[in-house]
Amino acid sequence: MDTNTITKKDTDNIEFQGLIHLKRKYWRLLESHPFPPAPASGQIPEMLKYFKRKSDDFKQIGHYTNISVFEAANRIATDLVIINGAIQLAEQDQFIMKSKFTLRLGTRHEKGLGDITIGKYEGEAFNVAPSFLSEKYRRTKRKWLNGRLSYIFINEEVAERLPNTDGIIKIIKVKNWNKK
Repeated sequence: MDTNTITKKDTDNIEFQGLIHLKRKYWRLLESHPFPPAPASGQIPEMLKYFKRKSDDFKQIGHYTNISVFEAANRIATDLVIINGAIQLAEQDQFIMKSKFTLRLGTRHEKGLGDITIGKYEGEAFNVAPSFLSEKYRRTKRKWLNGRLSYIFINEEVAERLPNTDGIIKIIKVKNWNKK
């Protein structure tokens, strides 16, 4: 069993207890493979390289390998919204708690499916800054115009800025997405 990465077995067709296990494993990987320290000088060229380019100085951040700090931060933030949002939703709804979950973390995408499948329902997730919220929401809705999107998981701290929703898609405002 590979303990330095998240596998399909950790994320595909899992029950609620599998979500709890996944969250623990994800945080163990973040703690054992943390973000590298930023350049002490703070000089612009070094900082840009630090954020935007992968480095031989670090090979792994969390369970991601050979990507830039910026890419890792974006993926990890969204992954945490997906994982914690699924747990939050299941804890609020006994029917959902008994469902099977498939989480597509990072860059794992399957045509016609969302970031998360709960039983027969599809969901998208994003962790976004307030300045990008409206555009991200519009793009997500446009992507699913002819699809069966049931949920959008979003980091709670920006949710109050969400454009008017149509009520068909349930918005899950993920609390404590960045907590163990």
